[in-house]
Amino acid sequence: MKNYKKFMVLLFFCLPLFAKEPSAFEAGNLESPNPYGLTTTEKYILQNKKNIESVKKQSAINSSKIDQLEEKVEGLRSVVEGIDNNLNEIKIKINTILEEKNKDKEEVDKKISLLKEDLNKTISLQQENFEQIKKVLNELTTLIDSINSTYVNKNEFKNEIEKVYSYIDRKFLEIKKERQKQKIASKSGATLFKEAQKFYKKKDYDKAKEYFLASIKKHYKPATSNFYIGEICYYQKDYSCAIEHYKNSANLYSKASYMPTLLLHTAISLERIGQKREAKIFYENLIKKYPKSKAAKIAKKNIKKL
Repeated sequence: MKNYKKFMVLLFFCLPLFAKEPSAFEAGNLESPNPYGLTTTEKYILQNKKNIESVKKQSAINSSKIDQLEEKVEGLRSVVEGIDNNLNEIKIKINTILEEKNKDKEEVDKKISLLKEDLNKTISLQQENFEQIKKVLNELTTLIDSINSTYVNKNEFKNEIEKVYSYIDRKFLEIKKERQKQKIASKSGATLFKEAQKFYKKKDYDKAKEYFLASIKKHYKPATSNFYIGEICYYQKDYSCAIEHYKNSANLYSKASYMPTLLLHTAISLERIGQKREAKIFYENLIKKYPKSKAAKIAKKNIKKL
């Protein structure tokens, strides 16, 4: 019982708090005392939080009751042990008196009379304590039955909690992504492009790509944005992606200052995916159009290896 109590209390009170979701929008704030504008998912999450808090409170109440009952049982146990010791002492006295019976009958009868009185008092007190013990045991039984009726074993409970948290984490991530999209969509193309460049310089390629794509949707510098996305894919070794965006960039604006790099990285990407003939064409085109560029020097070295 003690192990069960400790397990339930520790387990519930160690449940992590739901972290506040940062958002530029107040509606749907689950940490607000009076949240509003909740989606169906957010309502489900909020209800789960309330249910967990309710279980934690009930666990604390049950633990307190068990502590009180254990204190009562411990106190009664001490009393009973004392009475048992008293009874043993009386038995010893009776045996001693019986041994002296033949020596002094009158004195023996007197002692026996006193012992009977003492014994009766002890038995009466013992009976009272037994009644108290029965009462406490009945209370414990009722509490145990109540706990057992809603009891879930450790593994089942752990699995259910993991399912709840997995679902909540997944939904929070979906909500976060959706609100991030809304936040990005509210910005101008110029702002998106500028922030994308900052992420790119920090090599935070995932965010940079997200912002460059948003910039393209706003029709702001689509050629340059496609080139940057091509570079991101290139450095992440996603060469098919890189080729696609380099092509988009070149189709939109073929006279950009970054064209030598675009042609070189397109050729290298084609070579990496096994299209050596096509790679050679791009190397040759780069050398022909930009013969004095650094990219052309690299292209001359690479073309010799094909």
